[in-house]
Amino acid sequence: MTTASMWSYTWDLTYGSVSDTIGRLKNEIGLDTVSVATSYHTYEMLCGYRKGRKFLWEPQAAVYFQPDLSFYADTPIKPHVSPSATESDPLRAIGDACEMHGLTLSSWTVCLHNSLLATRHPDHAQTNAFGDVMPHALCPSSPAVQTYMVALARNLTQRYPVRVMELETLNFQGYAQHHYHGKFGLVPGPVESLLFSLCFCAHCEKHAAARGLDMDALRGEVHQQLDRFCEDATPSPQPLDEYIAAHTNINALLALRADIVSDFVRLIRENIDAPVYFYLMGDYAIAGMRYGELAQIADRVVILAYTDSPEQVVKQISGLKKDGVPAEKVIAGMQAYPPASPDADTLRRTVSAAAAEGVAGYCFYNYGIMPRKNLAWVGSALTGVRNTEGKR
Repeated sequence: MTTASMWSYTWDLTYGSVSDTIGRLKNEIGLDTVSVATSYHTYEMLCGYRKGRKFLWEPQAAVYFQPDLSFYADTPIKPHVSPSATESDPLRAIGDACEMHGLTLSSWTVCLHNSLLATRHPDHAQTNAFGDVMPHALCPSSPAVQTYMVALARNLTQRYPVRVMELETLNFQGYAQHHYHGKFGLVPGPVESLLFSLCFCAHCEKHAAARGLDMDALRGEVHQQLDRFCEDATPSPQPLDEYIAAHTNINALLALRADIVSDFVRLIRENIDAPVYFYLMGDYAIAGMRYGELAQIADRVVILAYTDSPEQVVKQISGLKKDGVPAEKVIAGMQAYPPASPDADTLRRTVSAAAAEGVAGYCFYNYGIMPRKNLAWVGSALTGVRNTEGKR
C-alpha cells in the first residue's frame, strides 16, 4: 500500500493537544506518517485556524528541536535554535505522540538554504565568479558543511524517534533564491542564470583543481559573458544545453558539482540508520542533480506535483521515468488547497493520477496552511486511491 504523509510545522502540531492532533491525522485523515519541519528557512505565514493572532514569522533560519551539541564538535557550524524551541522541545512532544498513535515521524529538513548560517560562515557559503557571497546558500562542497549536515541527521535520528530523513536543498542553490527583497533591473536568461549561480568558493576551487579544471580560465569566461549581459541587458539567445555543450570547462564543472551532490547524499545515507528521502527541487545545471543517480542512492525521491491537471502529474512522473527514476521510488507532493486544489474533486483526480503511475506515496502541503475543511479533502483522496489499490 502507498504511504501518506503531511508536511507540518511544530508550531501548528503543538497548537492545542499534540496527542489529539496526531490521533486525528492518523484515524480521521488516514495518514501513516507526519513530515515535521526540523530545520527551516525564514518565513511569514498566515495561520487561519488560530484564534486571535493569525500571522507568524521567523526572521532567522532555525532548527525546531533542542540539539545535542556534542554531535557538532567537529564543525564550526552550529545549529541556531528557534525561540519557540528553547523553553520546551516541540519535536520531543510530537515524537512521543507519534509513538503513542503509531504514526511515523519524518524529519522534513531544509538543509543548505540557510541565510543565517551562510551569513555567519561566509567561508562556507556559495560564492559567485565576482566574489559575491550568496548569503542564503551554504556550499555542499565545504567539508564543514558536510560534517554539519551529517551531525544534524545523526542528532535527529539518534536522539528523537525520527524514522525518515527528508533532505530538501542538499544541493547547490541558484543565485535568485535570496533572503532579501530582490531588486533587479536586468532579466537574465537561462545562460546568465546558470553563470550567476556557479560557485567559485575555495572549496569548489579545491575540488576543481583535483579534477584538473582551470577555474581561473572558467572565471574569465563567466566574467566576459556576464559583463556583456550587464552592459547591454540582452540575454544570450543560445539554448542552455547548447551553451553547456560548447563550453568544455563549464561542462566539466557541472559534472563535478553533480558528483559532489551525489556523494553528499551518499554520505548522509551511510551515517544514519533511517531511510533517506531526497527532494528533486532543482535541475542538473544549477542544482547539481542527476535524477536517476540520486534515486539509486536515496530510498525515495520527493517531487512537487502542485498542479490542478492530472495530465500534468502524469507528464511529470513520466519524465522522471525517462531520467531513470522508477515510479515506485517517487513520493508525490500534492498541494491540498488553491490554486492546485480548488476543490476536493480536483485533489482526488490529481492524487489518483499519481497513483495510476505507480508512485510509492504522497505528501500533502501543508497542515497549518490549508483551511481545516481541506483535511477532509485529503482523507477522501486517500480513501479513493486505497480502495482502488484494494481491488487490484
